[in-house]
Amino acid sequence: MAIPSALRPVAPVAADRLLATPGRAPARRNALLELADGTITAVTDTEPLTADVGGPGTLVLPGLTNAHDHGRSLKRLAYGATDAALEIWLPQLGVTHPAVDPYTIHAVAFARMARSGITSVVHCHVPQRWDRIVEEAKKTCRAARDVGIRLAFVVPLRDINLLGYGDPERILEHADAGDRETIRARWGAAPPPLDAQFAFVDAVATACESDTVQVQFGPYGDAFASRQILERVADKSAASGRRVHMHCLETRLQREWVDASYQRYYVAYLDRIGFLSERLTLAHGVWLRPDECKILADRGVTVSVNTSSNLRRRSGLAPVADFVTKDVPIAIGLDGSALDDDDDMLRELRLTYLLHAGTALDEVLNPERVVTAACAQGACSATGRRGYGELAPGHPADLVVLD
Repeated sequence: MAIPSALRPVAPVAADRLLATPGRAPARRNALLELADGTITAVTDTEPLTADVGGPGTLVLPGLTNAHDHGRSLKRLAYGATDAALEIWLPQLGVTHPAVDPYTIHAVAFARMARSGITSVVHCHVPQRWDRIVEEAKKTCRAARDVGIRLAFVVPLRDINLLGYGDPERILEHADAGDRETIRARWGAAPPPLDAQFAFVDAVATACESDTVQVQFGPYGDAFASRQILERVADKSAASGRRVHMHCLETRLQREWVDASYQRYYVAYLDRIGFLSERLTLAHGVWLRPDECKILADRGVTVSVNTSSNLRRRSGLAPVADFVTKDVPIAIGLDGSALDDDDDMLRELRLTYLLHAGTALDEVLNPERVVTAACAQGACSATGRRGYGELAPGHPADLVVLD
C-alpha cells in the first residue's frame, strides 16, 4: 500500500521493520512514524507495535516514483495495439486506442500505480484533442488528486515527423495513390502552431498547478521536436525554472535520424543551446553513446530507464553501465508498458536490476542505486525537490507499507 503525503495522513504508521534509507542503512525494528500535514514529524521506538496503519509483519519504506508514463490503463490487447517496434506500434496506438474520458482512464492508471507503491508519477500527456488539452489536463490532475499521488503533468510540444522520420510527402510516395489522403488525414494532421502549444503550457499551469501537481515542458522527442522548440524550451526553462521532460534516443532508427540531422553532435547541440541542466529528465536514452553520457552527467541531467517498455517496443537495453560509470543520475519509469500492463513498479525494479546488475562477480548496478533511482532521484525528476527517498523527521511523508 502506498501512502502519499498528498493524502495528508495524520494517523501514526507502525513499522515492524523500517527501511528509512534503503540500501544505505539496515532496517530499524519497531518504529513509529508520526505524521502531520504531509510531513514526518518524528520517528520513535514503540512497544507494543500498534497503530491504525502498519503493525506486526509490515515493512515500511520510502514511496516510489514512476519517472516516465502516459497513464494508459487499458490493456493493449483490448484494442489491438500489440507489442511491436515503436515505429509500428505508435501508428497502431493512434488509430486503435478508443476515446475514453480522461478522468476515468487516468484514475484507473494512477490507482493501480498507488497499489504498487508509487506515490509520484511523471505523466507525459498525449492529447485526445489538442483544442481540449486544458480540459483534459484538469481531469487528469483531478484524478491524481483523488487517488492521492503527486503528479508532474508534461505538456507535449511537437511539430515535425508526423508520418515518419523525414519529409511526409516523400514518405507518402511509397503508399498507393488511393491511400495517400487517408494516411495524411489519419496520421499526418498538423498540431497547433508553436505559439499556441507554448500557450497551453501556461494555461495548464494556471489551471492545475498546486502543492501536489507540477507542470513541465514536454518536447515530445528528439525526432519529433524541431530546433525551434528545443531552443525556446531551453530559454523558457532557464528563465522560469520550469522542469523539462523529453523522450530521447529511444530507438535505433531515431539514433540514425538524429545523427543524419545533427551530424552526430545532437547532445553537444543541446548543451550549446542551454537545454541540458538539472531541470531536465530524458526518457529512455537507449542509444546514447558514452561521450554523450559524460556530457549529461556534467550537466546533472536525469535519465529515466524504462526497461519493460524498451523490451516490448524492441528498442534494446539502455546503456545503464555507461550511466553508472559516467555517474549519470537515473530514475525508473513504467512508460505505461509494464510487462503485464499492471503498473507493477516493484517488479520493474527487480527486472531492471537483474538485467543490469552485471555478469559473474563484476557488479554494474547495485540494489542501492536501483532504490535511489526509484525513490529519491525519481521524485526529484517529478517534483524538482529534494528530501524524498528517506523517511526521517522533516521529510515528506511519502511511504509504502508492505505486509
